[in-house]
Amino acid sequence: MMPQPENARILIVDDTLQNIQVLGTILREQGYQLNVAQNGKQALESVQKVHPDLILLDVMMPEMDGFETCQHLKADPETADIPVIFLTAKIETDDIVKGFELGAVDYVTKPFNATELLRRARTHLELSQLRRNLEQLVDERTEELAATNRIYSHFVPREFLRILEHDNILGVQLGDQVRMDMTILFSDIVSFTELSEKMDPGENFRFLNAYLSWVSPIIRQNGGFIDKYVGDAIMALFPGDADDALQAAVEMQRAVTQFNADLANGPLPPIAIGIGLHTGSIMLGVIGEAERMDTTVISDAVNVASRLEALTRRYEVGILLSEDTLKSLPEENEFNVRRLEKVQVKGKNQPITVFEAFDGDAPDLLALKQKTRPDFEEALELYYKRQFTEANLRIAQILAVSPADKVVHLFQQRIALAIANGVPADWTGIEILTQK
Repeated sequence: MMPQPENARILIVDDTLQNIQVLGTILREQGYQLNVAQNGKQALESVQKVHPDLILLDVMMPEMDGFETCQHLKADPETADIPVIFLTAKIETDDIVKGFELGAVDYVTKPFNATELLRRARTHLELSQLRRNLEQLVDERTEELAATNRIYSHFVPREFLRILEHDNILGVQLGDQVRMDMTILFSDIVSFTELSEKMDPGENFRFLNAYLSWVSPIIRQNGGFIDKYVGDAIMALFPGDADDALQAAVEMQRAVTQFNADLANGPLPPIAIGIGLHTGSIMLGVIGEAERMDTTVISDAVNVASRLEALTRRYEVGILLSEDTLKSLPEENEFNVRRLEKVQVKGKNQPITVFEAFDGDAPDLLALKQKTRPDFEEALELYYKRQFTEANLRIAQILAVSPADKVVHLFQQRIALAIANGVPADWTGIEILTQK
């Protein structure tokens, strides 16, 4: 909408009273509101009190001329956007050029032609209003885009976009992809299917959202981002160091303990979660078709992390990690980790060395695992050397100290079978798993 004269305020800056009177008469007849200053200093003081829509600025003034006044106006962010028209008898090209260089929008020579002056004033008032309208529109669209990005960030992580080198969701295209090394974290609630059968669909949703609200922020706090939720399962990615992922896993285990405390007075039993960690090369990208796209991760490393999470049920432990993740930890890491065994999971030709991180265990069990770790590692060495009787004795000694260690019980059973039935000549101790 174009500015109306009655809504426009013009500041006249001139040291000659006659010029002020002439300009005042011309402009008032058109309905403009006027302010007057007789020198540059007064002009600068005036604009701080009343913000004009246009300034008619005389060049030749004592103390502070129009050029210097304009320079001060344009240097101040509060007044820089006010259009300035120079009024002067000086018509030299250098003076005109200087005026424009200082930020003036126009140059009117004395004596004034009333029609010309009014047309130029009106033109620059309209241009100024158009500019403000455009700036407002840009601000509104920018806020809309920011709001859109905030909404989409609930569905597509900002980190995913950043890795794909996009500032917002609008830049994402089908086929965008990047390869990089990351640590993948898989977590899942143990026996959730049985638990969910005790709840109706509404209770199920409320329970899951309550649980995820406990553990999901931990991932972000430790430098990771959630790629997807699959029911109660979480798949998260950690672009930084592997210890970020392991720290998140430990804190998630501890958070579940607190979550269970909240469940203590309700009808549902306490829950346990299993977490698998693996570090490797992954491909992040956008798949689908023109009308339906999705961000995804494609990598064998993802499958390994998923298999490790599933193995937590086998060992009845909270956190399992691969040898690749262990090797990616800082040399002097502060985590409690013990080697379990080599397994060949379904769909994999090469065995995986599995390690347990037990910092998230209950304090008593954690202390006992720390105490018995050297003996446990020795018992495993004896086991893999086929010294089953000696291994069995060492296992019995560990269980006498730490009877709640489920992993030790598992190896006690295996050793007992080996003693009772023997092992094949080509036995390596590698467990070959036929189920996921």
